[in-house]
Amino acid sequence: MKTMKTVRLAAAQPLSAKARRMRQLPNDPAGRRDHFLKYNLGASTYDETYVRQYGESYLLYLEAWVKKAAARNVELLLFPEFCFVPGVLASPAPEIAPNPHAVKDAVHLYAWSGRLFAESLARWSREHRLLIGAATLMSRGGRLYNTGLLADVDGTLVLQYDKIHLPSDEAVHFTPGRTYDVAETTIGRIGFAICYDIQFPEATAALAVQGAQLVLHPSAGYTLPDETRDMGRNRLRVRASDHFSALLYSSFAPLESGGPGGSCVIAPNGDVRAAVPGSGTGMAVGETTIQEKRKWPNDQESAPDRESVRRQYRRPETYHVLAKRSAEKTGTGE
Repeated sequence: MKTMKTVRLAAAQPLSAKARRMRQLPNDPAGRRDHFLKYNLGASTYDETYVRQYGESYLLYLEAWVKKAAARNVELLLFPEFCFVPGVLASPAPEIAPNPHAVKDAVHLYAWSGRLFAESLARWSREHRLLIGAATLMSRGGRLYNTGLLADVDGTLVLQYDKIHLPSDEAVHFTPGRTYDVAETTIGRIGFAICYDIQFPEATAALAVQGAQLVLHPSAGYTLPDETRDMGRNRLRVRASDHFSALLYSSFAPLESGGPGGSCVIAPNGDVRAAVPGSGTGMAVGETTIQEKRKWPNDQESAPDRESVRRQYRRPETYHVLAKRSAEKTGTGE
């Protein structure tokens, strides 16, 4: 049985829907204001027809990135968090009356956009024979979720993961997921860690014990306010090395979106194989190994899997303090 496979991965760094629209209206302040008034579900000026039309045009923009990846013989392409979010659920400007039906409108809109985006991912994957992952906003059963989607090369949606660690601004309206799911794909076992998830080492550990060989990290930001800028990438490198899982990180180009940029491909040992430089758009394309067995440089083929050996030294009976403290904080402890 092969224990190593080299795969070609790509992390897209496109313009966000907002930044793309602002670029289309560089010298038109009135047009920009009109866009924000119609685009914000939290404002009474929200216009669903306008949002749907713009959303459909933005999908064409994303599809162009898929074609670029396919032309470079990429096997898996990752898009950022909030990849396809037509209409934002935010507080309106002080002079604008709020939309009293904002959450209801969001549930309705994201049911449409989530379904449309999932169908688009499946079609693009099937047509170009590559895996495509992304995180977007969806609604199911009247609840809102920040959801990671992964389509395999035949267009099958093999993974749907709801982000578990929600920062305070998301927790207001969105429901956290409950399980760390891993999917078996044509290139290996893959799981998601969406944005804030990566701050919690337990999340990647949970993926690792289920055999994840590649962690997809779509994100809107990876450096905390009191950290130097390089800390975000260093954290990703450590998460990859922690459990010998390759990691693929995708964010929007900073520009007007304010995102961190720096989308990259990270090997299981923490090496950065490719990254988008500067603050513009781009695509990090790099090769890395997807390994079933962790070996050290001088190991013979018959040597034990180093990761399995390390797991023998885990002491889960001592980790209960983590669950206990968490339960006490949330009021669910006994």
